[in-house]
Amino acid sequence: MALEIASLLGMTGMVVTRIWQDHVWAGWALVAVTALIWAPEFRLRRARRWWCVYVAGTFIYTLLRSYADNDGMPIQTMYTIDFDHLVFFGHDPVVWMQEHLFSPAHVTPLDFLAVQVHWSFFVVPHAAAIAIFIWKRNLFPRYVALVVATLYLGLALFFLVPTTPPWLAARAGDLPGVFRVMDFVGDAANGSAYSAVYSSIGEPNPVAAMPSIHMAVTFALYLWARDHQPRVAPYLLVYSIVMGMALIYLAEHYLLDLVIGVVCALACHFVTRRIVPVATPQPAPARASGL
Repeated sequence: MALEIASLLGMTGMVVTRIWQDHVWAGWALVAVTALIWAPEFRLRRARRWWCVYVAGTFIYTLLRSYADNDGMPIQTMYTIDFDHLVFFGHDPVVWMQEHLFSPAHVTPLDFLAVQVHWSFFVVPHAAAIAIFIWKRNLFPRYVALVVATLYLGLALFFLVPTTPPWLAARAGDLPGVFRVMDFVGDAANGSAYSAVYSSIGEPNPVAAMPSIHMAVTFALYLWARDHQPRVAPYLLVYSIVMGMALIYLAEHYLLDLVIGVVCALACHFVTRRIVPVATPQPAPARASGL
């Protein structure tokens, strides 16, 4: 079991470093080693094998995502801008929000809050996975299947339609007056730390904007909770809405990116709830009466 845990921790650690970028073979080598270590678990079909599916699935997604902007497909920019203009009668919500709420000369608490919402994506789904495994283990396989399937459906679109986010379109002159708010907040908080983290997570593929994986996975959490934890579902729906607003304000995504992210989550939810069964919870063993 120690080797199993170490292999998954190794993948987690590699994601937040540049090792897998500077030495691509190391990432795939770790995948191969992990597969060998976890093979007995898949033969025994114990619940903890789903941790391998979750962590290794996310890690392989990260590796493949870095290739999605080099598959020869033309990088797209204008269709997302045109969609937003159509919906908002010629106006762009990213431009409007930043004109009214953001100033490059002064980072505000709103900017910090929006970035915190954005970065909560790197914590909330994993914290939910741990909580579900501990308290609702019979529901863990369906949760893992939903999240991982959502990642890979989004990945397929990254390969098919590489799309620039608003901040990158602005740098190319296609969306004047838009800034990447996260850069300003990162510089204000700790520029070197922000650059180090972003170089590991963001730089491998800056045009993986369609769909928004932030929105897709966040909305998938809401859909899972609506089925299995209805009292939590309203809070996750609010979280999804706030996430969407933050992503637009930060110039990370357009409205269309969010819409397609929601569609991806809905599609994966429809499929996984039909093909991944929910195990019957095992009753706790009876205690000896002592009489």
